[in-house]
Amino acid sequence: MFANDKMRENSGRLIKIYRERRHQRSKDKQFSCNEFILATKEHPFYEIIEGAPVCSRATLNRLERGQSIKDDDLYIFFIQKLGFQVDDFPGIMSNVERISEELYTAVEMYDVDRISSLKKQIDIIFEKARYYFYYKEVYTALVVITNYYLDAKYPSNEEADKLYLTCFILNKKVDELLSNILFDHYYYKVMNMVLAEKLYNKLTQFNNGSRLSTLFIAGWLMYKERWFAALNEVKDGINYFKEKKVNYHLGVLYFTQAMALHTGNKEDVQPFFDYSINCLENSRGNLAHIKLVNNYFNIGFQYYFDKKYTIAGIYFNKFLDNNPPFTIHMLYVLNCAELLNDQNLLSKLAVVNFVEEKNCSLIRTFYNYFRMKLMKVSEKELENYIIHNIFEVLLKEYRSDNLINFFKNELMSMVKITKHYKVTTLLDNFTSHKID
Repeated sequence: MFANDKMRENSGRLIKIYRERRHQRSKDKQFSCNEFILATKEHPFYEIIEGAPVCSRATLNRLERGQSIKDDDLYIFFIQKLGFQVDDFPGIMSNVERISEELYTAVEMYDVDRISSLKKQIDIIFEKARYYFYYKEVYTALVVITNYYLDAKYPSNEEADKLYLTCFILNKKVDELLSNILFDHYYYKVMNMVLAEKLYNKLTQFNNGSRLSTLFIAGWLMYKERWFAALNEVKDGINYFKEKKVNYHLGVLYFTQAMALHTGNKEDVQPFFDYSINCLENSRGNLAHIKLVNNYFNIGFQYYFDKKYTIAGIYFNKFLDNNPPFTIHMLYVLNCAELLNDQNLLSKLAVVNFVEEKNCSLIRTFYNYFRMKLMKVSEKELENYIIHNIFEVLLKEYRSDNLINFFKNELMSMVKITKHYKVTTLLDNFTSHKID
C-alpha cells in the first residue's frame, strides 16, 4: 500500500480530513472518533468482535496527526471505512516524482506541447490507480494543473476546496503549481479573500528556484495597495522570464506592471500594455489566447475610464474580433462606441450573443438594455426600463458603484430629452440606499 513512510504519514492526515468532513456534514456518529475505531459487520478487523475497538483513540489520534503506525492494516481498515478503494500500485510514486520535475519545467517555459505530452503520460500512469485512495488526490492535482495550462480550465469549487485541504501530499514543485491555480481560483474567480491571503502567504514560502508565483504574489500586493512591493516583485519576474525568453509569462507580467503603475503612480503605461499584447500575441496555447483576449478588454477598459476613448476603441475592436459572449461590462464598450460614433464597433456589438447559464436572469436584465440601445428604442422606453428593471437589480442583487454611476449618466442624458425631471429624485434616493 505505501511506497514510503512519507506516504504512510500523509495517508493518516488524509484520513483525518475525510473523517472530519463526513462527521461535520452528516453528523453521522460512525465518523466520530469513538465510533470510527469500532469493528463492524461491514468492516471487520481480524478476530476482533463486532462493536469492539480495533485500536485505542490515542492510536487513531497519532495516525491522524501523521505519525507513522506500524500496522498497515489499520490504515486500510480506516480508509475502507471511509468508503475509498485501497490498493498498492508499485512504481507510480517514483513516476510522479519524474513527471513533477518535467511538468514544473514545462509550465515555467510555457511549453504547451510538453505539457500535452505529460498529460497523456499521467493518464497512462494512473490508468488503474486514479480512483484509489491517495493516488486519486495526486492524479486530480496533476490533471487540474495540465487542464489549466492547456485549456485555461479552472477546478470546480468542490475540487478546489478538496485540493486546498489535501495538497500537503504533493511534492514542493507540484504544490507550487497547484497553489498558483488555487490562488487564481479563490482571488480572481470566487473572491474568497480569506483563502486567497492564506495561499499568498504560502506562495511566498516556496523555494523552487523560479519566479512562477510572481504574478499571483504581485496580484495580492496590489490588492493590499502595496504598489512599490508589487512593482519590485513584477520587475524581478520580468527579468527572470526575459532571460528564459518565455513570452507567455512576460505577457501577463507586463500587464500587471502596467496596472500597478497606472493605479498606484498614474504613470504612462502604454508601453507596458503594448509589451503585454505583443508577448501574448506571440504565444501559443489556449491559456495565452484567453489572456490576450482578456487583456484587449482590460486595457480598453482602463483607457475608457481615463476618458481616452479613441485608444479604448482600438482595444475594444480587437476584443470583439474574438466573438466573446455578452457580459455586463460590454455596456461600457457600447458607451465608448456611441461616444466615438464608431460604426465598426457598433456593428460588432450588434452580433454579440447572450449565453444562457444557470442563474443568469440578472445578466439578462442588462443584456436586454444592451439590445434596446443597439435597436435605438426611444429615450422614454430606455428611461422606463432603467427605473423599473435596472434599478431593481442594482438595488437588490448586484450593487456596483461603477454601474450605478453608468446608469445615472444614462438616465441624466435621457431626462434632457424626456423632460421627466422627477427621475433625478429617484436617483438620489437610490444612491443613498444600502443593501442589508
